[in-house]
Amino acid sequence: MELLYYLNTSIIALLAGVIFTTLIKNKSISGMISILATSLFSSALLYFSIKIILAKSIIEQKFFSLNPLLNSSFFISIDSLSALFLLIIAIVSLCVTIFSWKYLEVYKEQSSRRFYPFLLSLFLSAVGLVIIRDLLFFILFWELMTLISWQLVIFEREKKDALKGGLQYFIATHVATAFLILSAVILYSYSHDFNFTEIKKSLLILLEKNSLLAHFILFSLLIAFITKAGILPFGFWLPNAYPQPPSSASSFFGGVMSKLAVYALLRFFLSVIPLSYDTQIWGLIIAIAGVLSIFIGTIAALNQDEAKRLMSFHAIGQVGYMLLGIGTGIYFINVNPFLGIIALSGGLLHVFNNSIYKSLLFLNAGAIFYKTGTTDLNKVSGLIKVMPLTAMTALVGALSIAGVPPFNGFISKLLIFESSIGTAKVMEAFFIVKFAFIIFGIISVFISAITLASFLKFVNSAFMGKLRGLEEDRKRIPWSMTFPQLILALICIISGLFPVVPLELIYDAISSATNLNLPAFSSVFLSSLAGVSINFCQDCKETGVWFPVFVILSVTILSLIIFIFEKYAQAPKREVDTWYGGKEHTPEEVTYTGHSFYQPFKEMLSFRIGKIQFRGLYPVELPSFKFPFPVWIRKLIQPDEWFYYPLSNKVVSFFNTVGYCYEQLSGKYMAWLVLGGILIIVLVFYLAGVIL
Repeated sequence: MELLYYLNTSIIALLAGVIFTTLIKNKSISGMISILATSLFSSALLYFSIKIILAKSIIEQKFFSLNPLLNSSFFISIDSLSALFLLIIAIVSLCVTIFSWKYLEVYKEQSSRRFYPFLLSLFLSAVGLVIIRDLLFFILFWELMTLISWQLVIFEREKKDALKGGLQYFIATHVATAFLILSAVILYSYSHDFNFTEIKKSLLILLEKNSLLAHFILFSLLIAFITKAGILPFGFWLPNAYPQPPSSASSFFGGVMSKLAVYALLRFFLSVIPLSYDTQIWGLIIAIAGVLSIFIGTIAALNQDEAKRLMSFHAIGQVGYMLLGIGTGIYFINVNPFLGIIALSGGLLHVFNNSIYKSLLFLNAGAIFYKTGTTDLNKVSGLIKVMPLTAMTALVGALSIAGVPPFNGFISKLLIFESSIGTAKVMEAFFIVKFAFIIFGIISVFISAITLASFLKFVNSAFMGKLRGLEEDRKRIPWSMTFPQLILALICIISGLFPVVPLELIYDAISSATNLNLPAFSSVFLSSLAGVSINFCQDCKETGVWFPVFVILSVTILSLIIFIFEKYAQAPKREVDTWYGGKEHTPEEVTYTGHSFYQPFKEMLSFRIGKIQFRGLYPVELPSFKFPFPVWIRKLIQPDEWFYYPLSNKVVSFFNTVGYCYEQLSGKYMAWLVLGGILIIVLVFYLAGVIL
């Protein structure tokens, strides 16, 4: 229980940050306070989560209960799975807050009180969602996270796109919440308790006695979680919502918030729902949803010319990889524990890896916007000349998300590919099921190449070629924006070179969540610090082997040899202007912009159905349904206008009045002392009878 001190410290630090940033108008001071609060929060949370993971312990505590009104209590339980997500939240939240300090200066018209209090509150709600073990309070934190993130989506509410994206986000996520509440009400009617343990008992009985209702509950939970995660078709809102807030907030959205929906899926389908042959079908459904999002989300991303929108579509595709691994694992965990745990490990490891490089890529887009005032890839190029560190980290992030070795995205994708295609050897599964999973694996391998193509487009368009799109009054990228990018890029490299370290943490997290009799880590992953190999059964030979340290050593030695030859060969070099066939052209006419990449491929996947134009298998714009909003509804969905800002202004005005009074009184401090001293002397003499 002593460890809870660190958790409490982290929460108190964030609460203090929320209060102070609400009162302070100055962006720079508010940003510094946010950094201090988040630094303390992240440090305490990192120590707390690492201790839990290393000790493989579970911490539980009940703070208060709602009895006799409801059988619900604020009950927290932190196991290795929770600690893993707390670790992710701690890393990403610190990088996001540091980046925001100077980055927010770009938004000259917007108040920092629209941003920092909501950002820090979002961190708090994320922590609450991960540690709570009561369905009622889980829904409370879920809804709190939704409303806070919605306020960040409409940060620039003066823009039509922000309001449109915010409205889609608000409606879609609240439909998801409605499904979550529906499942909670049905479960409570049987369990008479919101505690996860009691719900699990009720679900076990329902699966035996009323399987139709039990599967409807699982359907409702699945819809709620995959809608929030951005899985298509329920994630239609995501490409319009994630690009709207400042890039630091988008970084937390893409890096952490969408992964919390995956956490909820894991927590319910591995811990709360009893794993059995009855739940196998849901593993297949999850895998199908995942592969559809991989395919459509990634191909749609290839058609995007705006950096944040491109990354938003990739958020859909990357969550699809996670669901493919998790779905494969849920289906086969009882049939073949080795294959099931490999698939689950790949899916959860991809959650960790994606949290890091997706956060990094959104920060890269923010740095481009800070420097150029745009994230349109058709309007910028050659930025490596003025922001080389951002270019380097963007390349690391791009290669990581594409799964290029030796970066961290490779090993998690390898496990997902191996487990999907490895289902061919499972004798207990039906042929049609094995065939489906093999096809899923082949599709995911193909789409990984599409991911690489789209991010080569991003890196090449933004950073290569002639310098273009730079505004004269733009400042250089400050260290507070470069440092978080370097930290996240370094994690991508280290976790890619030494995959066994995060993989073992992932394995422990799955073991603690499932409570199944799983094979030992050393029998599944024959590992050393230099690499890892995969074993699909107790006595079979290794199926996959990956030793990134040896690969990177070989590449380094070859690069040094090439450099030495080039250095000492002294081959003559010359630089000349580009020859355009004897014709004169402006740089804009001959620049290879982001829109120019992969034109034949994009044209092949562009078509029209009725009035809807599709590009990259994704509708450009759905038909709009216009209906008038009453004034009172418009006011209701903008609580900051009628509640938050008036309240904060009153509080600030009160403290300003107190400060003014103090300044006025302190200016006459000596006079008050003299007058008070004279009065005291007169009173003393009067009481002594000297003065009559």
